[in-house]
Parts: sequence; structure tokens; C-alpha cells
Amino acid sequence: MLRLLIALIVIIGLWAAMAHIRRLPPAERKRLYWRLGLWGGGLGLILMVATGRAHWLFAVLGALLPLAKTAIALGLQFFPLWKQRQQQAGPASPPSGPMDVREAMDTLGLKGDEQALTREDIIGAHRKLMQKLHPDRGGNDYLAAKVNEAKELLLKRLS
Repeated sequence: MLRLLIALIVIIGLWAAMAHIRRLPPAERKRLYWRLGLWGGGLGLILMVATGRAHWLFAVLGALLPLAKTAIALGLQFFPLWKQRQQQAGPASPPSGPMDVREAMDTLGLKGDEQALTREDIIGAHRKLMQKLHPDRGGNDYLAAKVNEAKELLLKRLS
């Protein structure tokens, strides 16, 4: 009788879990399946070790699988040479010469005639780009310098 009750509880729990999973968006459902698979594999390895069917090192490795993504991210965060290497691996900067007005407008993403530009348009476009391209936010020095140069050139043309 106890086994029947446990089986009934497990079946109801699985049914409720599947109903919940069906309501999730596809991307979240895929992420959940991966997570369940990794945790299930880890628990399966632990059970195999507990019953003597696998070496204990396999269980340790299996238990660490769900934590691998977090462990790699933490490892990279605490490895400063990796960041320096990423910054040095940026694209080689093309030869720089004096920037003309058309190039400055293209750099800032401004369309239309240069006489129709206002100071607010230039500053707004510059601010929007610098939020994406600033070196402190993952951009690089070359692009930030080009955006600054384009802003200065266009503001000088307005004066």
C-alpha cells in the first residue's frame, strides 16, 4: 500500500511538472531541459557510486557538470591575464588621417545634410554611441577616439 501511495505521488508530481514546463516559452524550456539533464546526470553518477557501479571520481565530475558554466565564468573573472589578452587581440587600427565631415557624420550615424544638423543631434548621437563603445563598457579605445573626433569636428563646423 505504501509503494502504491509513493508511486501515485510521483506520477502526480511528474504530471504537474510537465504541465508547468509546457507553459514556458521555448527558450526557457530548452534551458530547463539542459539544467534537468545535467542535474539528473550528476545524480545518476552519484547513485552509481553509492551502489558501487562507478568510481567516486566520476561522481565528483558529474556533480560538478551543472556548475561548470559558473565555474568557468568565475575562473575567467579571477584571471586578469585573460582580460589583457582580450584587449590586445582587438583589430589592428587602420591608418588614421584627418577626418572629413561626411566621415564624421557616418561615424556618428547621422543622416541628411550637414547644414541641417543641430548641436543637440550631434551630442545625442555621440552620447548614444559612447554608451556602447566606451572602453569601460567593453568597447575599445580606437572606436571611442573616432567617435570623439567626429563629435569635435562637427561641433567646430557648427560654430
